[in-house]
Amino acid sequence: MSKYSDIAVLLREEIQRGSYNDKGKLPTEHELVKRFGVSRQTIRQAISCLKHEGHLYQIQGSGTYISSSKVKKPQLSSKTIVTVSTYISNYIFPEIIRGMERELSSEGFNINLIQTENRVDKERTILEKIINDGNAAGIIVEGTKTALPNPNISLYRKIKEMGIPLVFLHSTYPELSDEVVVGMDDFQGGKELVKYLVKKGHTTIGGIFKSDDRQGLFRYAGFSEGLLTSGLGLNDARVRWYTTEDYCKHHKLIEANNEVFDNLCGLTAVVCYNDEIAVWISRACKAASMPIPEIVSFDSSQYAMLLDKPFVSIGHRKELLGKTAAKKIINMIEGGHEESILMDWDTAVLKANH
Repeated sequence: MSKYSDIAVLLREEIQRGSYNDKGKLPTEHELVKRFGVSRQTIRQAISCLKHEGHLYQIQGSGTYISSSKVKKPQLSSKTIVTVSTYISNYIFPEIIRGMERELSSEGFNINLIQTENRVDKERTILEKIINDGNAAGIIVEGTKTALPNPNISLYRKIKEMGIPLVFLHSTYPELSDEVVVGMDDFQGGKELVKYLVKKGHTTIGGIFKSDDRQGLFRYAGFSEGLLTSGLGLNDARVRWYTTEDYCKHHKLIEANNEVFDNLCGLTAVVCYNDEIAVWISRACKAASMPIPEIVSFDSSQYAMLLDKPFVSIGHRKELLGKTAAKKIINMIEGGHEESILMDWDTAVLKANH
């Protein structure tokens, strides 16, 4: 029998004897670690086992309680999950929100939606308000410009010190690498798109990626690995980078910068950061009477169907991602331990188009 099972058996017997009924509360993890001489992880496994059996429940920042105790269970002071997104109403986020709302509402939680517009100053104002209000049960957040140094890291750490659980969407900041992330496997997605193009016979493949978030960096890393493993090698002249400001200020990113056209010349295929950029490339090439390279992209959004010739785009697990993030934040609020998860892209469209 494993150590955690032995501990769970002993604690179960003590619970059934009423050993903790005077307080209605289990000793702290630290106390149990000292008592049994095992790791904190072993104690957590034993507690998790007893939680699943219905003997225990946990309240974030309060402790582990005996379900059968007559002692009144402490109640959460808030049932609000603050959800911070770069943008709320456009692109893929409405479906992510739908997944969150369904899961959270079924457990009696509500969502307070706020957007940063991918601006660090707005993110700071939002985090300061969360700290000052102090009434969020948990926070689900899409980081702002996660590939750049962020001056708000100390505010995230303050939120953690307050005992408010955090779940990051898509990626976190390098300084907060231990936080729970629910995202897509962007590296693998970039690699799969290159592999698809190589199988179709392309040898001159370019890419355009977003430089100020880590999703763009990971997608580029997968793109590069795909080229190397396919024996095509790397060529910086075939890669274009853009930022949030490029997109927001111009809304004519492709038309406004001749460098993009220079990079596209001679290419037969392009991997795009997302479907919005894919649409722009196609329309810009058409307007300039340039041959349109074969375009592949990420997200499988409505944008992929806007053109006369739809491009191939792998599917983001939008609603499932939102639901998973909600489940994790609820478990963390109840005192449970969670790990990060990166979901596989839906690549069925790649097989269908071969």
